[in-house]
Amino acid sequence: MAMPSGRLHAVSVAGLILGRALCLAPVTLLDPRDWRWPDDGDEDWPLCWICLTLTHPRS
Repeated sequence: MAMPSGRLHAVSVAGLILGRALCLAPVTLLDPRDWRWPDDGDEDWPLCWICLTLTHPRS
């Protein structure tokens, strides 16, 4: 499977239906068997800071 490139976004249950990230950006949904949310981004897959803030546990 060819993986899309670009910024990584988090998606809620509603986002799975709407194809929208938590930050409301349109997204390409990836198969969780092939990919999972990383601890940090890199040059090829930078994280969306809005989605990261919304999904990161507060201390």
